[in-house]
Amino acid sequence: MADQIIDVPNQGQIRFPASMSDAEIVAAIQKMSQPQSMSAGDVARQAVSNFPASMSNMIGGVYQAVTSPIQTGKAVLDVAAGGLQNILPESLVNAVGRDQASIDAANKVGQFYVQRYGSVENAKKTIANDPAGFMADISTILTGGSTVAPKLGVAASFVDPLSLAGKVTAATAKGLTKLSGEALGLTTGAGSEALKQAYRAGKEGGDTSQQFRENITGRASITDVLDTAKQNLSNINQAKQAEYRSGMVNIKNDKSVLDFAGIDKAINDATNKTTYKGKVVNERAASELNDVNKIVNDWKAQNPAEYHTPEGLDALKKRVGDVLEGIPYEQKTARNAVGQVYNSIKSEITKQAPTYANVMKQYSESSDLIKEIERSLSLGNKAAADTGIRKLQSLMRNNVNTNYGQRTNLAQQLVQQGGQDIFPALAGQALSEVTPRGLQRATAIPQSLGAFSLGGIPAAAASLLASSPRVVGESAYGLGLLGRGLDTASKAAPLAFDPRTYNLLYQSGQIKGQ
Repeated sequence: MADQIIDVPNQGQIRFPASMSDAEIVAAIQKMSQPQSMSAGDVARQAVSNFPASMSNMIGGVYQAVTSPIQTGKAVLDVAAGGLQNILPESLVNAVGRDQASIDAANKVGQFYVQRYGSVENAKKTIANDPAGFMADISTILTGGSTVAPKLGVAASFVDPLSLAGKVTAATAKGLTKLSGEALGLTTGAGSEALKQAYRAGKEGGDTSQQFRENITGRASITDVLDTAKQNLSNINQAKQAEYRSGMVNIKNDKSVLDFAGIDKAINDATNKTTYKGKVVNERAASELNDVNKIVNDWKAQNPAEYHTPEGLDALKKRVGDVLEGIPYEQKTARNAVGQVYNSIKSEITKQAPTYANVMKQYSESSDLIKEIERSLSLGNKAAADTGIRKLQSLMRNNVNTNYGQRTNLAQQLVQQGGQDIFPALAGQALSEVTPRGLQRATAIPQSLGAFSLGGIPAAAASLLASSPRVVGESAYGLGLLGRGLDTASKAAPLAFDPRTYNLLYQSGQIKGQ
């Protein structure tokens, strides 16, 4: 009697000896057909081997779900409604109105989990065949438990493969974005800061977006941003004066009578520097010092209770300060002599009235900041408008100014303390032109010709587009708009926009790609 060859499910063709009876063959086939228990080593090996395909399948499922937003939203609501009906008393569900379709949807999700984890062997198969999906399922459970134990939410982010992949992708994208921003800032000649501000304008919207749009399209006057910068400077100065007046309230209450000895010594020392053995060596300095000496002597002769107090000497300091401001900068000896007296008055008030020291320290710092901003950004009343505009626009091009860092720092303080942003407007101006700025304008055509020789018309077109400030600026703004839209959507419906929700609904058959 010949051997029997039989097709066994999942085993292929099996040869059975002729000596086996039919009952024995049936028993052997049944045993072969039973699922074999997988060892932990087998599960681990298959999970590692299958992870790339599993991850790819998950991402594909999420993509299909994302591209079907209406279907996804309906599925989320159906599953939630069905789950709620399953846990409520049946009498209440019937009274409100049973929605069998929603219940079926929720049950289908439940069946999905039962099929994957209903037995030890099923769980092993899930881990081995769909490791990424398994990690996502665990993350979903941990995320749900995080409402009770917040640390579970942290654990979920480390288990979720989509989150891990997103972190790696985000880090890579951040690096590439920085590199591309620097590169496009060079090819356009507009600078990378302008592109950062363009993206920010799209992302933030509101006044930031309006400023950028009005300037990149040329609707705003080029001098508007200069006016805003000067208004900021005026706001800082007003705040300085208000703070000074507030601090002077306490000083006015201090009725201490201060000594003039230090001031007299300063006048005597300054006079010795302008004379030699009683002879004047600098006529302008001697004349100015003589005027200051008369002012101080007149002040000393007044009622000490009114004029020798911290408030009274502060008024004397201002009077001497007026003399100092009237001396031309080229008269250095005269300015130094009178400045020595001016500083001695301030020093004596500070030394003898500690409250005054605190007020003047803040006032002095604000005054120094205003002067530095005026000088560095040419925002003073005597500065030409075109000079101020050029210096403001240079903030966008960190490759053309050796003092860019200090100038930018001052501009940021101008915005923070002045209250009105100027960076979006400056970015719009920097990116408003179609052709490259600066030296890049001369190199754009040769670069495009070189690209054409390597990749033909598509490469040449790409080179030209990458060198256009307007094109690149509008693109950066558009990316910001996209980011704002996604943020708004995810905040409005965080569950519906959770990738794990997409994956679960897609794999359980609740939604299908378009």
